[in-house]
Amino acid sequence: MTRRALALLLATTGLALLLRVVWLSGQPLLPDDLAVGVTAHNFTRWGWPEPTMWNHPRLRDSLVALSEQAFGRGPWGLKIWSVAIGTLSVPATGLLVWELTGSGVAAVLASFLLAIDPLHLDFSRQAINDVQLAFFPVAALAAAWTYRRSRRCTCLAVAGLLFGLGLATKWSAAAQLLIALLAVMGDALRSKEPRERASELIFVAACLVVLPATVYLLTYLPWFQRGYELVDLLQFHGRMALETVTHTGYGNKLPGYLGEIVQPWRWFLAPVYYLEYALPRGSVGPDPGYIVGVANPLTWLLVWPACGLAAWTAALRRDEGLTWSVALFLVTYLPFAFATRPIWTNTALAVAPFALALVAWAAVQLAKRWRTSVLAWGCVAALLAAVLWPASMGFPSRVSDAVVRVLVPAEAWLPRQP
Repeated sequence: MTRRALALLLATTGLALLLRVVWLSGQPLLPDDLAVGVTAHNFTRWGWPEPTMWNHPRLRDSLVALSEQAFGRGPWGLKIWSVAIGTLSVPATGLLVWELTGSGVAAVLASFLLAIDPLHLDFSRQAINDVQLAFFPVAALAAAWTYRRSRRCTCLAVAGLLFGLGLATKWSAAAQLLIALLAVMGDALRSKEPRERASELIFVAACLVVLPATVYLLTYLPWFQRGYELVDLLQFHGRMALETVTHTGYGNKLPGYLGEIVQPWRWFLAPVYYLEYALPRGSVGPDPGYIVGVANPLTWLLVWPACGLAAWTAALRRDEGLTWSVALFLVTYLPFAFATRPIWTNTALAVAPFALALVAWAAVQLAKRWRTSVLAWGCVAALLAAVLWPASMGFPSRVSDAVVRVLVPAEAWLPRQP
């Protein structure tokens, strides 16, 4: 990547950080924020993963427990990890796009689209851990592809560490780990010397299988400190898996979930959002008590056309990096799209880096022929994102409220009656 592209990537990261920290202390705490703090305390002290999201891995609890010790149980203690990791997902996306496509412009644009996206911004300012899936697997893939290019062993070890942290966030990170395994093991199997091939496969297994599993197990140390053994953890994971594939929500949800469930098939076909109550602390957002993250429709609705263009171009040019880009999007997205249980819009954060990477690549390709039109699209998309920011920050704004009311259907604002 050129120095200019790196400088722009750094500037985009700075913008992402600024958006994620501004007025954070004044943003009302959500019920989920407070529940995360209680769960972090319960798990790290007693190995008890309650009251929220017991069926997911526990990295979040260890991180939040550390930040609460440093900053207390206020907004910074609860949310600083989301702020930091949400910010870091921006350069991670850029580096991955660079490794896959070799385009510095596409890398910077993909990072910029993610940095300003209102939905990504919303969850970078919440204590729940969904935004972590926009960083750990993405950064791990960037490290794995750097290893494929440079053959630096430390890069693959870093990838394994990041994949372990991703799995300790949510199991869906296994999809990206599988892609990395296929790519790196494919390289190893193409080695000419049998000894070289065997040693390479052993190294890959150590970095991308043993290391992630070890990191994952370490996040359950509070569980083992209760006196449980590995067999107990395996049995508990069986119950976690059953709950994950069958649950329809947690006990504190109101009827209708306030419009939080926006089916995954809609994510890139219609404007999508995540609407949540804030605790009463004055007038917030479109109505008192609401915080709304709306995915920027001028970027998200271009994902499928961009995916089609990328797939067509990859087939014509036999472009390996572009093929992997399309595969990463599909492998990440399709399991959610075909899930039979409800999938909340916050889950889309795991897909967003790969989706917006395709949009950025397509924009760069189209700009070669229609530069003015693509530039105009980019300006309008950035302006719309800026209009939507206040609603995702819990900050009163008449303009933002009016636009949000257009994009979010009326039935989402009140609990549906059973």
